[in-house]
Amino acid sequence: MIPGNAEIVKCPFCGTEKELMTLISGNTCGAEYWSDNKRIAPMLPSVSPVQKCPECKKYYFEHKHRQGESNHESFERGELTFPEWKEAYMQLMSEVISEKEKLDLCFWLIHSYNDHYYRGRKTLVPTEEDFMFFTEVALSFVENYDWTTVKYPLLKAELYREAGKMKECADVLESIPYDSLQDFERTICGDIKKRVENIDNKVFKLTL
Repeated sequence: MIPGNAEIVKCPFCGTEKELMTLISGNTCGAEYWSDNKRIAPMLPSVSPVQKCPECKKYYFEHKHRQGESNHESFERGELTFPEWKEAYMQLMSEVISEKEKLDLCFWLIHSYNDHYYRGRKTLVPTEEDFMFFTEVALSFVENYDWTTVKYPLLKAELYREAGKMKECADVLESIPYDSLQDFERTICGDIKKRVENIDNKVFKLTL
């Protein structure tokens, strides 16, 4: 992993600038892949797609407010906690943003929820409030994503499962032609089915 000169972003609300990490090169050695489509690659880290201003504490999309390049490196990624992601979601969803940006926010919120409760060194039990919020967001993603662009909607089934919608998950899996799946897809499909049978809605690490 080789860092590059920092990228400068500027808060659209108060004008505060911050410098974020960039990479000249990296790799996926040692990467983990999870059932919610998250990849964790220690040698290929990325900045948070939503940034929190250190001054006014408001949130903004990183890609929309790039101001140029610094002349030195930075390892700042601007990562958000799950409570911050919830704040960002509520703020940005109240603004005028595109449908794609809404879907992206849902997807990132799903990842953050699973990071917070299941991907740490110690798994936690979600609060009822957080689970209800997660379910609303996950189902919003499922209902608004264009699944016709996906050959085998395993992620759709998985998000139904994580939202506790076991019947809906099973129905999606039933609609997928198992014999047409590649070996790694069959493994994922089988792992989801096994968890549906056990009424288990936790995200899981893929064994590929």
